[in-house]
Amino acid sequence: MPELQIVDDPERVEAAFRTADERDFPDWNSHPLSGQFSRNLYAAINREKPRHKLCAFCVVDGDKPVLMVPATYRGGTVSMFGLPMALAAQRGLGAKRRKRVFAMAFEYLAAVDVAASSDVALINGCFGSNPQTAADLACIDRLAAPQTHIHAVIDTTQGEKAVHRDVRASYRSLINWGRAQLQMRYVNAKNPDRGLFDEMPAFHAHISGAGAHGNKYWEVYWNEIVAGRGEASLGFLADGTLAAGTAVIDAGGISYYASGVYDREKFDKPLAHYPVYDSILRAGQRGAILYDLGEVFPADTTDDKEVQIGFFKKGFTGAFHLRTSWLVPLSS
Repeated sequence: MPELQIVDDPERVEAAFRTADERDFPDWNSHPLSGQFSRNLYAAINREKPRHKLCAFCVVDGDKPVLMVPATYRGGTVSMFGLPMALAAQRGLGAKRRKRVFAMAFEYLAAVDVAASSDVALINGCFGSNPQTAADLACIDRLAAPQTHIHAVIDTTQGEKAVHRDVRASYRSLINWGRAQLQMRYVNAKNPDRGLFDEMPAFHAHISGAGAHGNKYWEVYWNEIVAGRGEASLGFLADGTLAAGTAVIDAGGISYYASGVYDREKFDKPLAHYPVYDSILRAGQRGAILYDLGEVFPADTTDDKEVQIGFFKKGFTGAFHLRTSWLVPLSS
């Protein structure tokens, strides 16, 4: 048996992914956006509306993975269901071995489509002040093009007073007003109330209409939350009407604002400010080091709605992290 080889048998790959120890593969679940939550979530979306071909694999030494690659393929691009994929290398690979392992992986990625060669791979890189990952170094070796993404973040270890001080002044009265209007109820590992949780998908479908997701999508949220990796918070008016739903997912010491839906028709003031603020404080209470509100898009880089959502997120913090992703050329 060769020292290093590719394993792409779906059952073996799935077993390796499922049993991966994050202490041995530090980049496997370091952030909800690139880790287990997003892999499962976008797999569920792809099952509902298939668009991406599955082509995940591992590079193994004997029978032990040294690199895990949760790859999918569509239209010349290898990614993770359209998102940058986390290439998770075993901790402690030496420079020569790392280069050999990643060279094997990129060679395999270039040939995932037998009908036409793949053009590029979209690879996840480092986040914030974290050191460069093995994947970053591999992408630099291949002269890949880096892309940067701005994320609004909050240091949840600094305490409520400091978090409140950093909130935009105009938000403070809206937070106080929302606190008076909403009665919050929570679904988490200590309160795995499925009936309460199921109100959120129904509410999301009511507010979003055609943009609603199916049961498999929400089952991913449920599984993460009841396993102790997040929380759903639902805000009810005094008459019992659900008016706000927020879901936060935890991984790698980071709490990620994964979903928020709010009924904007109930009042002439926005309801979202208090539920989001409340979720930030509760993330700190769960032990999160950082709360990630998600990407903030610069003007003229996407549609106006996304830019406005970014402006809303910026109102909760003056701190930002840069996330790196890479476009790696695969064709020779």
